[in-house]
Amino acid sequence: MTCTKFKLTTVAALVFAVTNANAALYTIIEVDSPVSGNEVHGVAIQDSSNSTLGTLGCFDENATASECDGYLLAGEARQGVEGLSHREEVPFGSDNAFYYAQTDDGSDYFRSYCRDYLGYDNCDTSGGWGDQYWYAYERERNGQSNFKAFVEGSTGQIEPSGLNTVINSLDSNAQAIGNSSTSVVERNQAFPSVTVGGDVTSTPVQSRAWATDGVYTVGSVSTARSNENEGSTPFNTYNSKAAIWDSSYTQLLDWDSKAKEEEDELLAQGSLRDFAVDGTKIYAVGYNTYDDQHMNATVYISDTNALPASWTKRVIDGSQVGDDDTYANSTGSSINKHLNIVGQAKLYNKSNAENGAFPDKLFVSTYEGNDTWSRAKFLNDGSQSIFFNGAGGKIGRINNFNEIVGQIDSETIRESGGKQRRHRGFIYPYQATGTEASRASLFNNKAWWLDDLTNDGNASGNNNRYRIIDASDINDAGVISATAIRCTVNGSARPYDTTAHNSYCNNAESSSTTEEIVAVKLIPKQGSDASNIQARGTDEHKVDRQGGSLGWLGLTVLGLLGFRRKFK
Repeated sequence: MTCTKFKLTTVAALVFAVTNANAALYTIIEVDSPVSGNEVHGVAIQDSSNSTLGTLGCFDENATASECDGYLLAGEARQGVEGLSHREEVPFGSDNAFYYAQTDDGSDYFRSYCRDYLGYDNCDTSGGWGDQYWYAYERERNGQSNFKAFVEGSTGQIEPSGLNTVINSLDSNAQAIGNSSTSVVERNQAFPSVTVGGDVTSTPVQSRAWATDGVYTVGSVSTARSNENEGSTPFNTYNSKAAIWDSSYTQLLDWDSKAKEEEDELLAQGSLRDFAVDGTKIYAVGYNTYDDQHMNATVYISDTNALPASWTKRVIDGSQVGDDDTYANSTGSSINKHLNIVGQAKLYNKSNAENGAFPDKLFVSTYEGNDTWSRAKFLNDGSQSIFFNGAGGKIGRINNFNEIVGQIDSETIRESGGKQRRHRGFIYPYQATGTEASRASLFNNKAWWLDDLTNDGNASGNNNRYRIIDASDINDAGVISATAIRCTVNGSARPYDTTAHNSYCNNAESSSTTEEIVAVKLIPKQGSDASNIQARGTDEHKVDRQGGSLGWLGLTVLGLLGFRRKFK
């Protein structure tokens, strides 16, 4: 029997699309990778601190395309999932015993992590979540690359000798900040390199770099420290300390006084992820180790803007791991010049699922003066519709206009005992000290999926080739680095069938159609404002029954925005 597909879109939506053909806040520019990979991700955008643009940045009607299009994107060509992250000091950001890094039982350790912390229904299935991450880890151990990083306009990967390279940020000169590995044993070394001087007397076992202002760079430095799992890991286990360095001195910041170098095989860790210099003080965010070896989101405050300095450390209240083990770990990810902070905390599987999931919960902690911050406010508190209860995500960055970008779940299906939710990139003009009314009003003072802000109503246009699944970075000019799925037919990009969130690509003809993962920049449209926003609708897909059951086309999206087909 022939399977008939229908797409139902309201007449009103069609009329609106025709009459608003040029409406949108952003233009999407795809960035080609000079190195090969199955996927390409946008991971950072060039800092705009050298810009002469005013408050509206690239939204200003007088902004030039040469400047706004010219902010460079950092990308990563990936073979697939990451295995063990090169960004995190410990496996999955929470395993400071390095239990899940062991290799003697094949994929069993990865399957165990999936069961304990994620709860998906495919943790233990052949080719499921655990196996996919194990295969990526195995590729690395066999001397094959998973990640190759580049900066837009380059002819190849940065750190060309690196087996795996990640970029965490770009400075105002488009210098990349990150870390690279030469082997599974020499797994991570920071660039710019950690300065040998001060607290570091030789090249560290591992190091990572996250951000720089041209004077200081922040990240972490690791030193070898054995535990009982080391014999089964392909690299030396280690402690890490938060680190800050300049051209002549590296300072390592101590763990909390109640933390121990090692306790019950748990090795103390610390990291700085971002910083701001305010007058005579340096404010940095990341995480540190506390009593019971808990890794908690932390603000580090110096007494001077020169190294070495004395440092005060404050846990971001409300995000910390407690005796009830509600959270497995938490991290402060980004801080702006107003000292407002964003971060995330991993809900632990042994607690009750939150709306059917154990998400990475995103939070904001605002500066309240006198070196104090508000209790962490989680974005899924109900104040913004896209952040529903139990929504998980990934924080990208907060810029100096308090515009937050990142990734958030776009559907509410149950993950515990079910499948992983799909995601969308978002922007949220947060109301706090430093928010500019003229900037926030561009977004109608609310959070959006970026797909709604790239919709120009033109179903056959360039913007409709993409759906934004992650937003990693935003500069003060308003330019965003992002990752998108792109409708691809017979190897060529083409628009989705409609402008709807859940539109089919090429009528879902799977033999010739894929949705490729590509790196994109979102460039503000000069002179645009909230009147140019048109939220995407949804298509209703109906199919005839065949043989008494529904096939793969029988899935519908009634009430679930953000649905997308997976053809790969």
